[in-house]
Amino acid sequence: MGLLSSFASPKNVQVYALPTGWVHLPDKWLFEDGDDDIMKARSRFPDYSFLICHPSGKNILFDAGMPKNLDVIPPLNRSIDHIFEPQVPKDARDLLSEGPIAPDSLSAIVLSHIHFDHIGDPSTFPDIPYITGPGTKEAALPAYPTNPNSTMLGSLLDRDNYTELSWTKDKWTSLGPFSHVHDFFGDGSFFIVDTPGHLPGHVIGLAQTKPDEWVILGGDCCHHRALLNGSRQVSLTGCPGGTSMHKDTAVALKSIEKLRKLDQDETVFVALSHDASLEGKMPEYPESLNGWRESAWWGAMRQERLQPTAA
Repeated sequence: MGLLSSFASPKNVQVYALPTGWVHLPDKWLFEDGDDDIMKARSRFPDYSFLICHPSGKNILFDAGMPKNLDVIPPLNRSIDHIFEPQVPKDARDLLSEGPIAPDSLSAIVLSHIHFDHIGDPSTFPDIPYITGPGTKEAALPAYPTNPNSTMLGSLLDRDNYTELSWTKDKWTSLGPFSHVHDFFGDGSFFIVDTPGHLPGHVIGLAQTKPDEWVILGGDCCHHRALLNGSRQVSLTGCPGGTSMHKDTAVALKSIEKLRKLDQDETVFVALSHDASLEGKMPEYPESLNGWRESAWWGAMRQERLQPTAA
């Protein structure tokens, strides 16, 4: 029995991982003990989007990854392209088009937060509603281009079909270690989980893929497996301006602690948006993550994680 067993639903969703490209991040931005040479000590990280298919026929994306057209990214982000080196051979729309779920059939795109590597190119999904966590817009305004120094895209926030979950109008309850979760489809198959810290309004996804089998879509709750399992410490001062990668570091650390509890549960698989340890192992769309507990890929990954040197 897992921590979430009492919340089991008769309904499951299908979950698929979409690899929307790569971005490079300096060790010092991630880890307190990281190398100070941010150009030399960098690693390439994937950027995952996730497709959620509900038995009703409704399909949503959780995060939309990076845009293939990098010119839509706010200039302040582009100014450090020499560090990020973003690579997007295929974006979420391209990847969906190659499988059975048509991009324009999506019911919604739910965002963990609104950094450029999670929103995709909203102009390529003009008719699909975008949904974010509570407080996202207020914290982001004024966004680019009204504020030329903003890293947030104003055209996303200005869309007629942009909405935020509301603390008052939407129903929230507690689940496991988390005090605020929203039952997205209303049947216990997929939850939006409040995980503040990285940005105001940051959320993660919690999907039931089989009875007593769950997949967590971890967004940027943290950026590396070693930060999730606690084997290395979050960088507190290594980012530009002497800060961490999180808007509110103290709150982010509490969110990581809560997520860590579920990561230690044998019924829960945590997929962080930038977890390089998943590359080449976790199935990718159109192959589903459902049934991961009995899968060979999970068995191999679990053994690897049990090794003393595993991150």
